[in-house]
Amino acid sequence: MKQQLTDQVKFLHKVVIMKTEQGQQRALILKRNNVSSRPGAWDLPGGNAEWPQAQQNSVADLHQLDIAREVKEESNLAVNPEIFDLEHLLFFMTYFEADRQIYTVICGWGINFTDTDQEVVKISDEHLDQAWITLEELDNYNFGEAKGEFIKDMIKNAFSRLANAKN
Repeated sequence: MKQQLTDQVKFLHKVVIMKTEQGQQRALILKRNNVSSRPGAWDLPGGNAEWPQAQQNSVADLHQLDIAREVKEESNLAVNPEIFDLEHLLFFMTYFEADRQIYTVICGWGINFTDTDQEVVKISDEHLDQAWITLEELDNYNFGEAKGEFIKDMIKNAFSRLANAKN
């Protein structure tokens, strides 16, 4: 059974996967199933870090394995976990949910489709649909209104970083 880090602490990862298609940069988004948080809203591949197995040895950068696992589970794209380093971190925030007393650390990563095994995207049961969108199309999708605004910020940061890398 998947378990967040503690009852009061979550470490949430999301990944913006970018590719050039028809001469335009596009980001992969996934439509959430009817889950408890932001049902039916669009999202990015990712999820909460899981508590390590009891037999897990001490290890640094375990987040890399967590996010690579989430990308594989939700999109069927294999990614080398080592890519999730500071160079690819494009978003960081914390959020405290007072009514539930949960503190969440949120990291957004940006990678290129060429950083994956480039198999066909195959969404998991957690999602209803997928789309590759341009920055101009971003506001046409519902990411869960105010609660999902951080997802849009991650996508905007990925497009901005890509534009700056070209200059």
